[in-house]
Amino acid sequence: MAGTSTSHGAEDNLYKIDLLTQHDDSTTFGMEDLLRGVSFEEAYEAVAYRLGYPPDAEETPGRGCIDPARTAASLLEAGERIRAVAGDGGRIAFGTGHPGALVVYYLHLARWVEGLGGEALTTEIRGRDERDVPLDWAGPVAVMGDGASLLHTHDPDPMRHVLRQADTVDLVVADHGFAGAAVATGIPVVAIMDTNDPALAVVAGRGADVTVVPMDDNRPLNSYAAALEVLKAAT
Repeated sequence: MAGTSTSHGAEDNLYKIDLLTQHDDSTTFGMEDLLRGVSFEEAYEAVAYRLGYPPDAEETPGRGCIDPARTAASLLEAGERIRAVAGDGGRIAFGTGHPGALVVYYLHLARWVEGLGGEALTTEIRGRDERDVPLDWAGPVAVMGDGASLLHTHDPDPMRHVLRQADTVDLVVADHGFAGAAVATGIPVVAIMDTNDPALAVVAGRGADVTVVPMDDNRPLNSYAAALEVLKAAT
């Protein structure tokens, strides 16, 4: 999840920063208004700050770096936020654009929230023939699906649909466009940020209410037990 051999290396990290400066919608995660005027230098510095390494740092060829201490500290901060909202009976929405890696992680968090007295919310979904919002649910975790498979996506539209349907959302715990859609509306967010997700670093640096957890978002499903252990240790 962290260290010197993460999934995306310098070439991809810098490419995504360049795309962000062009306001490519696969990198803005639905936060276009919050990213106006972003420069390469701002994004580079924001990513370096969140990762604890420059985005073009490589100790293993083709593999990026995340300082494990930054990951652990951010997980503890995230745990404090989640525990506080859940302990007050708050409503928390979970969503992932990386279901092949992260859905088990979020399912564990949702169960933890419910055990603390919070609500892991769900909403209705539209018919599967309505392709404009291909929202589905894996338990209380919002995902994008096509009726047969869960899909990797950067699209903010599924979470926008969740937020339109929900009466109240006190916190969103998510990644990619599921996180970005919530940040754009001003809802507090806990977001996983991989080395090639510069938009989240930039909006956090600009003061958005988002706790960024720098962590590889493309590991096998059962790889995140250590992250869950650290997060739940927050008091």
